[in-house]
Amino acid sequence: MLSVRNYILFFVIMTSLGSTVFSAQAENSASKLESVAERSRDTHVIDEVPLFEFPAGEAPTKTVEKAAERQIENSIPEGVQGEATSGQVITTTKQKMDASNSTTDVARDNPADACLVPPPEVRRPTVALALGGGGARGTAHIGVLRVLKEAGISIDYIVGNSMGSIVGGLYSAGVPLDDIEKIMLDGSLRKAYMPGLIPPKLLISPVEKLLHPFKKHYAGLWTGKKFGQFLERQLPSGIENVEDTPIPFSAVATNLIDGKAYRISNGKLSTAIRASATIPALLQPVAIGDKIYIDGGVRANLPASAARDTGADIVIAVLVDEPLLKSPAKRFQHLGGIAGRLGDVMVAVADARQLPFADLIINPDVSGLPSLSNRPDDARRAIAAGEAAARKALPEIYKRLSLAKRAGLAAKKSTILSDHPPGHPQIQNR
Repeated sequence: MLSVRNYILFFVIMTSLGSTVFSAQAENSASKLESVAERSRDTHVIDEVPLFEFPAGEAPTKTVEKAAERQIENSIPEGVQGEATSGQVITTTKQKMDASNSTTDVARDNPADACLVPPPEVRRPTVALALGGGGARGTAHIGVLRVLKEAGISIDYIVGNSMGSIVGGLYSAGVPLDDIEKIMLDGSLRKAYMPGLIPPKLLISPVEKLLHPFKKHYAGLWTGKKFGQFLERQLPSGIENVEDTPIPFSAVATNLIDGKAYRISNGKLSTAIRASATIPALLQPVAIGDKIYIDGGVRANLPASAARDTGADIVIAVLVDEPLLKSPAKRFQHLGGIAGRLGDVMVAVADARQLPFADLIINPDVSGLPSLSNRPDDARRAIAAGEAAARKALPEIYKRLSLAKRAGLAAKKSTILSDHPPGHPQIQNR
């Protein structure tokens, strides 16, 4: 029988395998003409979504339900998305780039709302963290954050995806790391996320449709409402929206409508985290505005490019992928083994294209840990792995901070001298 993780991977992979193969072939033909960094930027554009108004006094989960119903009612009819054409032949470099950009570039809905790291009152290098997805392996982020805090390294911005969004979002809101660790160990987060077993839910789902034939919602075994309500209860008093977090935060999610990744930097914090961590087929997609969101890992599992866009001096990415080690042949006697391997490969390839955007990558040893696990020992091991990897990275982080500080001071001095000709009084440092 397929495990929960492999069931989800098999479902998603098999339903999208055709388009994945086609995209891979097209991408391979163009890759020879692009550098790794350029291709990463072109294929992982992550932009900020516009401000969304939430009715005063209405629960975030209710707002999501209403938005889904409205989207379904106003959806364009199938088959009229565009007029049929005779196709096209792509030969030049520009045509290839345009074809790629047409499905990846995202125009900012409101450029004035770009989320940049606010300059600290005392000038020092700014740091942005990119926390990747990885399910239960993502609890390693707790260990990384704990070591950075103990070392006195200030974090100016956090961008998270999936589990990275859960840990990063709660931490940005001021939830103590010990409290975040507690909900991982006691199973309360898992129970809120998946309040039941998959086989019984599969049997019950057809009956639920018969009982509520006119209810409009997106596909998924669970609504995700309990998950959203659970997140709301974890937030400190006074922290309700993404904009309220003491540490600026963004959650990365994938929009099913246009297939692009977005950085959610405003609106209800619990809804933003929920959207970023919604595994397709398991939870129903999250409707926000005119977009339908699922887990950001479909497009940007490691959101390093989004962290770079914050304008921080230093970007630290935390990668919690399963290492692509040699696997025993007997593993592939079962569909679950093949589906799991395909998932690992696809995620590893996508994350590799995000690495050029980070100055430093912390990669905890989470090999052998399942992405979906209810074992406290697995969470403890991941946290310990995060702590060990972060401690190992401290010397390099200190080095980068020192170099960035010296470079910043030199650039500032140069600017002041060039802006004020001889004889003019120089302004004080701002």
